Amino acid sequence: MSLDLVLRPLVYAALSGLLLAPLERLFPARRAGRTRRSLGTDLGFATVGVVMAHALVALSAGGILAALASPDAPLADAPTWVSLPLGLLAFELAGYAYHRAAHALAPLRRLHDVHHSATHMDWLAGFRQHPLEIALMTLAQNAPLALLGLPLAEHAAVVVAMQTHTLFVHANLRTPGWLAWFVATPAFHHRHHDREAALANYASLFPWIDRVFGTASEAPAGDFGLPGPEREGFVALLLAPLRRGCGRPAGRRRPARGDRPA
Repeated sequence: MSLDLVLRPLVYAALSGLLLAPLERLFPARRAGRTRRSLGTDLGFATVGVVMAHALVALSAGGILAALASPDAPLADAPTWVSLPLGLLAFELAGYAYHRAAHALAPLRRLHDVHHSATHMDWLAGFRQHPLEIALMTLAQNAPLALLGLPLAEHAAVVVAMQTHTLFVHANLRTPGWLAWFVATPAFHHRHHDREAALANYASLFPWIDRVFGTASEAPAGDFGLPGPEREGFVALLLAPLRRGCGRPAGRRRPARGDRPA
């Protein structure tokens, strides 16, 4: 494993914290505090977890994506003002599809439950994701960009922008109401993490995608986490998808009228 493979995600995590942590202190959405154990869990995912994920991507998804690329692809020679927004849209639609599958298919749901185990929403909780799920999502979201032939610079810009926005929507951050008309906000995504919520608000960047597919909800979020006992511990959560009986209990409902669809 190269030093760059280790340092790059750690530097990104540190820079993200320097940007978002002060904003959370200035404009918090909630006053609730963290437990020491949850902080340790999320620090584990933001350090060891992201390095493991980058290694998995390099060993698996990276080669597959390279094989999909073609110089004759539709966007290979397109100007940036065309290729960049189309690449962003393709990445987001693929992510929406994967996200819905992660709530519908048991094997993917067991991995995704690691992310939903967080009982406190802030920028650091955005890193709480199983490395294997990150590798699968990387393949799902980047495959369309490789097939479209998105140039390397634009491809990198899409990935960095989406990764940063993902941390933003998990942040404990109060944002202006008008922002929700254009991009997903923390309030929009926090609804998705509601412990007893409808299966809603899957989109990472464009909330209109949920509106088009009937999965949007404007209802405020309640308590976060999974139904049942609280789940913490970095190693325990890494192993949780491999254990029987650790999956999410049935009964999480779909959007209903009382959820005030967006």
